[in-house]
Order: sequence, then C-alpha cells, then structure tokens
Amino acid sequence: METAKETTLQRILKIGGELIIQKGFNNVGLNEILSAVDIPKGSFYYYFKSKEDFGLQVIKNYGDESLKLLSSYFNDKTKDPKERMMSFFRDIRLVYIQKDFTEGCLLGNCSLELSDLKSSYAHGIAHELDRWENIFETCIAEGQADGSIGNPSDAKKLAAYILNNWEGAILRMKSKKSEKPLSLFIEFTDSLLT
Repeated sequence: METAKETTLQRILKIGGELIIQKGFNNVGLNEILSAVDIPKGSFYYYFKSKEDFGLQVIKNYGDESLKLLSSYFNDKTKDPKERMMSFFRDIRLVYIQKDFTEGCLLGNCSLELSDLKSSYAHGIAHELDRWENIFETCIAEGQADGSIGNPSDAKKLAAYILNNWEGAILRMKSKKSEKPLSLFIEFTDSLLT
C-alpha cells in the first residue's frame, strides 16, 4: 500500500513530467510545478534535493512507466514477436496524432536539452533508453528463434538501430508536425524485420 508521501511524489513526477514534455525542462519553473501539483514550496524540497534531482527522478519515473507500457506490448504472447513490436509502433503513432505532434518522447526531448549540461542527465537518459533497447532485443531474439522475424542481424544491434530510428522519427514528427516520419519508420521497420 502506498503511503501519502509516495502518492504525492508520484503526482509530482507525473505532472512534472507532463509539463516537461510540453514545454521543456528549462522552460518549466518550480512555481509552475508547485501550482500544478498544489503543494507548498517547502514540500518540493522534502521530496527533491534540487531541480536537478527532480529532473533525474522524472527521467527515471518516465522510463519506468514507459517500460511497463513496452512490456505490455513486447511480452504479449497472443501475438508473434514481430507483430508485438509493430503494433506498439502503430499504436503510439496514433497517440502522437491525437496530440497534434506536440509532445514527443520525454527521454528524446531531454536528451537534446539536457545531455550536454550535466553528465548525470546524460547518464540517466542513456540508462533508461538502454532498458528499452533490452526489451527490443529480447523480442527480436525471440522472433528470430520462432521465425516471425526473418532478419538474421545481431539482435542487440538491430534493437539499437530500431530504437535510434524510432527516436529520430519522433523528433522529425515534432518538427514537421506530421505523422509522415512515423509512418515511414513503421513501413521500413516492418520490411527490415521480415
């Protein structure tokens, strides 16, 4: 059972993460976060040592929540491994369309904005993306073993390549305000895995 502290912390991380996705880390002020979560300023420092600590915890929380979502697709034994991957990409494409291509991926956004500022941010983002890559790799290896994924390339390299292209397609989607980069990614990834 969650304590009141854990519940408040999760609210701060969730709402803070949403604000960062919408506006960028450096464009979200402490007062805006406090107002959105409806807590006093002193409470922020009860949960976080600094804004950097807050940012790192948001990155980890986003990674954890995304990993749950990825796992729900990539571990779905009712579909073959290739279809698990492709259905994830297709469904997330629809989410971005519904949001008018405005938000993107918090890890991708923060990678561009924060990775050169502090090594702690770069390390935190890289760690979360590595966790995603591991899920991709496991699914690809399973698909190669059962024949649903015909590409014989090293599963780890293929997973890294696909993740890199997915994150790039999301960035292009945001700048073009169009689903075309995601659709192109899906088309070519489907062929790549055949």
